[in-house]
Amino acid sequence: MRSVVKFTCCVLCLIAAGLWIADRAFPLHDNSAGGAATVVLDRNGEPLRTFADRNGLWRYPVSIDQVSPRYIEALLTYEDRYFYQHPGINPFSLLRASWQWITEGRIISGGSTLTMQVARLHYPSPRSVRGKLKQILRALQLEWHLSKDEILTLYLNKAPFGGTIEGVQAASLQYLQKPASQLRFSEAALLAVLPQAPSRLRPDRHPKLAQQYRDKVLDRLLSFQVWSEESVTRAKQENIAVWPLSNPMLAPLLSRRLKQLEPENKVIRSTIDSSIQQQFSDQIKRYVSRQANGISAAALLVDNQSRQVISYVGSADFLNEQRFGHVDMVTAIRSPGSTLKPFLYGLALDDSLIHSESLLADVPIVTGQYRPGNFSQGFSGPVSASSALQRSLNLPFVQLIQHYDSQRFANKLDHVGASLRIPGGRANPAIILGGAGSSLEFLVTLYTSLANSGSVAPLKYSVAGGVEEAAGDNESGQAARQLMSTEAAWITWNTLADIDPPDQFIYGYSLAHLPKIGWKTGTSWDYRDVWAVGVSKRYTLGVWLGRPDGSPMEKTMGRVLAGPLLFQLYQLLESEADTITKPEGVVEQSICWPDGRVVMSGDQACDQVRTAFTMAQNTPRTLDPEPLGQTKFYNPRLNYLVDDQSGLRVTRECNIGPMKSQSNFVWPAAMDPWISQKWRRDERIPPFNSQCKTILQTSALLRLHGINHQQVYHTNGLEAIEVDVRAEGSEGHLNWYLNGKLLEGSSNKQKLILQGNQTYQLYVQSISGASTQIEFSVL
Repeated sequence: MRSVVKFTCCVLCLIAAGLWIADRAFPLHDNSAGGAATVVLDRNGEPLRTFADRNGLWRYPVSIDQVSPRYIEALLTYEDRYFYQHPGINPFSLLRASWQWITEGRIISGGSTLTMQVARLHYPSPRSVRGKLKQILRALQLEWHLSKDEILTLYLNKAPFGGTIEGVQAASLQYLQKPASQLRFSEAALLAVLPQAPSRLRPDRHPKLAQQYRDKVLDRLLSFQVWSEESVTRAKQENIAVWPLSNPMLAPLLSRRLKQLEPENKVIRSTIDSSIQQQFSDQIKRYVSRQANGISAAALLVDNQSRQVISYVGSADFLNEQRFGHVDMVTAIRSPGSTLKPFLYGLALDDSLIHSESLLADVPIVTGQYRPGNFSQGFSGPVSASSALQRSLNLPFVQLIQHYDSQRFANKLDHVGASLRIPGGRANPAIILGGAGSSLEFLVTLYTSLANSGSVAPLKYSVAGGVEEAAGDNESGQAARQLMSTEAAWITWNTLADIDPPDQFIYGYSLAHLPKIGWKTGTSWDYRDVWAVGVSKRYTLGVWLGRPDGSPMEKTMGRVLAGPLLFQLYQLLESEADTITKPEGVVEQSICWPDGRVVMSGDQACDQVRTAFTMAQNTPRTLDPEPLGQTKFYNPRLNYLVDDQSGLRVTRECNIGPMKSQSNFVWPAAMDPWISQKWRRDERIPPFNSQCKTILQTSALLRLHGINHQQVYHTNGLEAIEVDVRAEGSEGHLNWYLNGKLLEGSSNKQKLILQGNQTYQLYVQSISGASTQIEFSVL
C-alpha cells in the first residue's frame, strides 16, 4: 500500500514538475499583434468615431463592469454555466462531447469551457485531438495565472463576431450603434450566441438564422430561470434589426485630435454631447451649402461652468474635398479681426483708463505708414467706449491700445494661455484690428471669461479615469488665471449684450427663444475670415467661416455671414432663463462730456451728461485723443491770452498793449467737425487779433470750395460724376478722406469720382491739426 502511495506521489510530482517546466518553457503572452482599435465616445458613451488597429481589426478594450450584466448572464448560461466553479476544463462536458462525436461521427455539442475558448483564441491550434490537448493545457495554465474575471475579460475582448469585428464592445458598437453597457435582453442574447458561428450568424447578412439562435439562448435562460418569462417573451417579440456596418463620423476632427493626443488610450471618452453635436453638424452643413465653393465653417460650444466642450465641429463637411473638410478650423491660426476688442475694453476698465461711457475719438489717425480705418464708411467723431465696442469702430480702439500699450495687451493674453501669433514677434496697435494670428479655440477660451468673473482656464475635451483632461497647448489641470476683474467682465458682457441680433432674430419667436447673449463679430483683412462669438450665462459659442486655403471671400462682414449662423445654433440649445448677475461693485453714475468724470457741482466741462457703468465709482477723465502727448488724459480747460482792450486772442509775442489771461472748456480739437456748432472752439475762444503778427498755425480754419455741406447731385445713376474740390485756410500737407478711405494726393486740390445713390462724407485734415467735414449725396 505504501509503495502505491509513493508511486502515486512520484507520478503527481513528475506531472507537477512537467507542468511547471512547460509553463516556464511556454509562458503566457498576448499575441494580439494588431493591438486594439480606438474608439472615441461622447459624454454618455455613444460612439463618435472609431479607428481600426494596424491590422484593420475592430477591437475595443472593455472591462466586465463596462458590459451589461444581461450579456454576462446570457453568455455564462449558454456557454459555460459552471465557469466560476471548474478549474479551466469541465470533465463532464468533455466526456459528453467525446461520446457524441464517437457515436454520431460528428460534433453534436462542444465541450469547451470559456477558458478553453480563450486559450484557442489567444493560442490558435488545429482542430484535432492534439490541438484539443494543447487547449486543455493552456486553459489550465490560464487558470493558474489569472483570476476568473481576468479570463472572462480576455473573452469579452477577443471573441469573434464576424469579419474584422472582435470583442463584444466592437460588436455592440458596429451592429447596434451603442456601447455594450446598454444592451437590451434581446441584444444581449444575440451577442452571446454570435461567436459560435460568427460568419454564418452575422445579423446584418442572415437576420432570420441569427434570430433562431438568439431564441435558443432565450429559451435556455428561461429554462434555468435566469430571466423571467415576461423578459424572454418581450425579447422574442423583437426582430433582428442591426445597423449596416459603418464607421461613425459624428465628430471626426475632434476624434482624430484626441487619438493623436492620447495614443495609448484605446477608449477615449470625450465631453461631447452627441445630440447637440449632430444638430450643430447638420445645421452648419445646410448653412454652408448655400455659400460659394471652397467656403467652410467651424463651431465650438463650451459649458461655461465646467469649461467642457459640448460640441466641436471642425469643418462644414468632413468628406467634402472642395470645402477642405479634412482641415480642422477650430485650431487653425487665422486673423481674428475685431474679436479681441472686448478684452482691450475690459482691461482698460480695470486700468482706470475708461468707464463704459468714456469719450473716445473716431477720427482719422495717420502715423507714418500706419493708416487704420473703419469698415463702416466715414467717421463719427465723438463716441462712447461702449458705442465704439458695439459698432466695432477701429479708430477708437487704436487710440485705446496706444494708451494701454500693445505689447502689454499681448502679454496679458499670453499669461492666460491665449497667445497671439504676432508677425515679427513684437506687438503693435494693428493687433487689435486683426493684425495677429489666433484660433477659434483660443477665442472661445477667452470669451468664457465673460461668464466666469473674468477668469480663463483651458477647455476640457475628454474624461480620462474620471479626471477631466484639457487638450491643446495648455497643461492639463492648469488652474484658472484672472484676465480681468469680475466687474470689468460683467460690464464688457453687458455692453456686448446690448448689440442687436441679426435682422431675422429681432422679433417674434426667434428672439423670445434666445437667452440674453453678449456677442461680437469680426472680419479679417480682405474678407478672408468672418467670426461671431456669443456668451450666455450657460454657454459660450464661437463660429468661423472662410476658405481654409486662405483665399478671400466675396465682400461680406462677420455680422452678415457669421452672425446668423451663431444665432441659429443658439436656437438649437435649451432655452435659458437666467442671465449673468451684475456684481455689487458695478455702479451707474452720471458723467460729463467732454470732461469724462462724474457730474460734480462747480466748474466742470459738462456739455453732455451721460449714464455710465463704473467700477468702485471710479470715473477717469477723457483720454487724450493724441496718444503721443505727455499725459494720458485730456484737460478740457484751455488757457489763453486776450488783448485787454479788444478782448481778442493774442500771444505773448504780440506787443500791442496790456494782456490778460482767460480760460474756457473746449472739446478735443480733432472732434470739432462733428460736434454742435455752439461747442466748437471758434465759438468759445475769441479769434486772434489781426494786429498780432504771430498767429498759431493751428488756429487757421479749413474751408472747402467747389462743394457745399448737404448738397445733392442728381445723376442718371449710370455714370460717375467728377467734382473738383479746393481747400483753403491751411498750408502744407493735407489728408483727404472720402467715406473713411484715404485718397491719393496731399495738395489743396482733389478730384472726386462719385457714383449715384449714396451719401458721402468728405473729411480733410491738415498736418497742423486743422480739419473740416461736409456731407453730401448723389442720387
